[in-house]
Amino acid sequence: MTKIIFALLLLTGTTLRGNPKIYLIRHAAVDLKKPGWGTSKKTMEYKETYNVAGIKAFDPDKVLRRIKNHESLDTVFCSPQSRALKTGEILFGQHAVLKADSVLTELDYPVIPVPVLQFPVKGWLFFSRISWMAGINPGEKNGYRERLKELNVFTDELVKFALQNDLAVVVAHGVLNRELIRILKVRGWKYCRKGKEGLGNLSVNCLEKF
Repeated sequence: MTKIIFALLLLTGTTLRGNPKIYLIRHAAVDLKKPGWGTSKKTMEYKETYNVAGIKAFDPDKVLRRIKNHESLDTVFCSPQSRALKTGEILFGQHAVLKADSVLTELDYPVIPVPVLQFPVKGWLFFSRISWMAGINPGEKNGYRERLKELNVFTDELVKFALQNDLAVVVAHGVLNRELIRILKVRGWKYCRKGKEGLGNLSVNCLEKF
């Protein structure tokens, strides 16, 4: 009976591999001094500096140990922003191609322009992002709804890759990874056992399809 089952598996192309998994990695910490308090203008300047700053050194092995079968990867999806690309190069540059995709750029939003008022820069960023997502701080770039549409299209490709290869990895950003997690969960993907790590720097969130 065992031989018959094995033969059927070979004929159908089915294997005894585990459930397909998708790993979402947030980039390493940016090498930039904490901004403290400031005006909306200072917040805009900090945001621009953050987008081009380098990353702090980290131990790639600590990250890779959390990704099952990472040695089999030949392609890694990655944000084109420097902090994500550099993180991806350190983690996978030796054996995988980084497939940079502009859709994985961190969700970008304008800072609310309120002159003179002093406020923690992190607070400026938080309220600016929330108001952008609510549609009351649209700015000149793509709005929140447009970005979600783009991410849904990208998720089609990501899921297809994961189902074909049993494994897919994305190196991107905190807010963007959160949106990808939401989209994947709507599509029936669930956190792997001990696969929920939050959205801090170098977090590795694992989702799988049952």
